[in-house]
Amino acid sequence: SSGINAEWPLRPGSQKLAILRQLDTHSNLYKALNTLTKSFEILGSPATTLPLTLLLAIYFHSDSTGVLFLNLILAQLFNIAITGILKGLVRRRRPDFSKNDDMYLVSGVDVYSFPSGHAQQMVLLAKFSFIFISNDLLKLAVCGLCGFIAFLRVLTGRHFLFDVVGGAIVGWYSCDIFVNYLWVEVSWLMK
Repeated sequence: SSGINAEWPLRPGSQKLAILRQLDTHSNLYKALNTLTKSFEILGSPATTLPLTLLLAIYFHSDSTGVLFLNLILAQLFNIAITGILKGLVRRRRPDFSKNDDMYLVSGVDVYSFPSGHAQQMVLLAKFSFIFISNDLLKLAVCGLCGFIAFLRVLTGRHFLFDVVGGAIVGWYSCDIFVNYLWVEVSWLMK
């Protein structure tokens, strides 16, 4: 068997680009790709990025990085709040083939599709890295990872393309708003 399921063709113009759904669920290729995409989905989740940021803050803590990490954590919390508000207001349903999948951990406003919280969080992290990280290779790695995770949200059928693009735009401006207007200086804590 080629691993392609002929019963699930892509329909042009449908925005349903869930290529992974075309594979035979018993094929080794499907199993490998499914494991890979779920791993990146977990990595791109705010439920993962926040604790990772906290661990990095503890590991790399110094007087110069303390304020940066604190603000990165606060920026992510700000971003999560914006995601929740927008999802609650817009209430766009997720793609049909996402509903009966393994979305059992999703609750509250996260059952809605717009904006993609993963794309929003990843773009915020990418922009934050471009502003504050001087290592070009690290910037490229962060941006590549962020773009890949955003792409996977459409590829796996978790979101429509517009939801991911919208999430990316919201994440970009969330970073701008936070860095320019909500930045917290805590030099008094360093004394």
